[in-house]
Amino acid sequence: MNRLILFCLLTSTFIFCQEVEKENWRVSSKQSFISYKGKHILHEWSGLNKNIRGVLVLKNNQPTKIAILTAIKDFNSGNSGRDSHALEVLEVLLHPGVSFFGDYFTLKDNNFTISGKIAFHGLEKNVQIQGTWERKKEKIILKGEFDVKPTDFQIKLPDFMLVKIEDNLKIKYELIFIKE
Repeated sequence: MNRLILFCLLTSTFIFCQEVEKENWRVSSKQSFISYKGKHILHEWSGLNKNIRGVLVLKNNQPTKIAILTAIKDFNSGNSGRDSHALEVLEVLLHPGVSFFGDYFTLKDNNFTISGKIAFHGLEKNVQIQGTWERKKEKIILKGEFDVKPTDFQIKLPDFMLVKIEDNLKIKYELIFIKE
């Protein structure tokens, strides 16, 4: 009986004394991007942003939280007139950035799902984002695509030749994190 009590005490002490290994990884803006693709009945266009900030938190080698932030003004479609009009439509002076905060990860093989919130145009929406996960010695790479409906964020769709753009933006991302 005394041995059982001693074993239980030693086991519980060992379990409670173990520290949680926490790691912070930050986005490498030089290597990462977020792009969007929009459509109108007459044409398509896309924009690219390589000025991204963010952090990925791992506990015991498992992702637990992610935060990503970027400025709307940093998206470049290659057409300054279009970009200027987009800044007006998106009311960038009132809502200069777009962010994502995720706090629930599911990781299976090389695929992940993150549940979190996108903050865009002054509103937050719960979303699930999926993609691929690749961990290398010095970096973690998250890649994927998802759709955003501008009207979900109370954005008035602009029109061209009396026809509104499609209410769907395809977002593509490749986020490369390096250990801090």
